[in-house]
Amino acid sequence: MIQRVETKRKLAAPRLLVTLAVALLLGGCAILPERGGEPQQWRLVAPDPTVEGNDIREPVIVRLIETRAASAIDRRDMAYSRGRQSLAYYRDNRWASPPGVMLNEIIDETLSTRSWVRTVIRGSARVPADLSLYCEIQRLEHQLGPGELTPPGQVQMKVACSWYRASERQLVEAMVFDETLELATNNAARYAEGAQALVDRFMTRLVAQGATLAATTSSLPPETD
Repeated sequence: MIQRVETKRKLAAPRLLVTLAVALLLGGCAILPERGGEPQQWRLVAPDPTVEGNDIREPVIVRLIETRAASAIDRRDMAYSRGRQSLAYYRDNRWASPPGVMLNEIIDETLSTRSWVRTVIRGSARVPADLSLYCEIQRLEHQLGPGELTPPGQVQMKVACSWYRASERQLVEAMVFDETLELATNNAARYAEGAQALVDRFMTRLVAQGATLAATTSSLPPETD
């Protein structure tokens, strides 16, 4: 069963609470697997659309180069650590897809709803575009406290992004998002919930940066038949 981590949506809260309750019933140790049980899956999703102003310029075409992730987290296993150089993985919880794949889908979905974006082109194909965007997840992990049940724990997410102006093929803007979020309880449900909150913050910054760049970019003329 795949859990969609949607902290802002009313339907998500009961599912997160159920997962949390199950973890507590199992002795609170969400890192250890339930004997004979199936791994719980978690999916990060795009944040809710926001209302934009009416001062909209000519929309631009954005090429989204495939989002990558550091090798240690380029997998469905949910990473946790107790300190530096101690990365390990949950055994009874998985991401629905590797973090790079999920974030790529989130960026595509979010930018596609923005009024300053005409369309999003996936991949590195040589298709005309106004702006190109490349992001890499460098860190996404649950950092535990001294004990599995001893707060505080925290989620850390670090993503580096680069914007390129396609016509000039040069870097025009870069961003490093590196934030942590404290967790009241150290378990997979709270880890996924915290990761979703950080994704929402990251997308807010990325969209704002893209909108600023689009305002100073001469868009390509629309295609004609």
